[in-house]
Amino acid sequence: MTVPTLRTDRLILRAPAARDARVVTKALNNIAVSRWLTVVPFPYGMTDAKWFINECHRGRFVAWFIWAEDHFVGTIAADDGLGYWLAEDAWGKGYATEAAQAVVDHYFETTDADQLTSSCFDGNAASQHVLTKLGFVDAGAQLHFSKARNEEVPGRQMVLSRQRWQGQYDV
Repeated sequence: MTVPTLRTDRLILRAPAARDARVVTKALNNIAVSRWLTVVPFPYGMTDAKWFINECHRGRFVAWFIWAEDHFVGTIAADDGLGYWLAEDAWGKGYATEAAQAVVDHYFETTDADQLTSSCFDGNAASQHVLTKLGFVDAGAQLHFSKARNEEVPGRQMVLSRQRWQGQYDV
C-alpha cells in the first residue's frame, strides 16, 4: 500500500524514508519515550530504525513520520489499531492530537471498518487525553507487554466507532 502524504495546519505526515533513520533513532533512544510503547526496544539503535523503515516499505506497516516543517516530531500508524509516539521535545504542543485526527479521518474515509482501536498504558495521561479528545471511549483494562521495560504493563483499551467519528462532523 502506498502511504499518502497527509497535511494539517502545522504538520506533514509522510511515508518513512531511509534518510530518516538517524532522527528516529535519536528520538526513540530515550527511555522517557520508549517506556510508553509496546514493541519498541530500549536501547533503540540504527539497526532498529532501518528495520522498521524497511518493513514499512515492504507494506508490513502503514505508518507516517510526522514533521513540523523540517523538525521530526514522531511516528503514527493505523494498522491493527491507532498507535503513535512523539519525540520528547515535541510533547505538549498539540501535535499528537493534530496528527492523530488526520490519520483517523484518513482511516475512516478510506476503509469500511466499523471501528478503530487504540490503547495506552496506565499513567500515560497525555495519550489517554489525546484519544478521548478524538472520541475514543474506554473499552476496559488490558495488559500490554512493553519491550522497553521488559514487563507486562496495565493499560486501557480504547475504541472509536465509525458512528461516533461521523457524529463529530454532524453539527
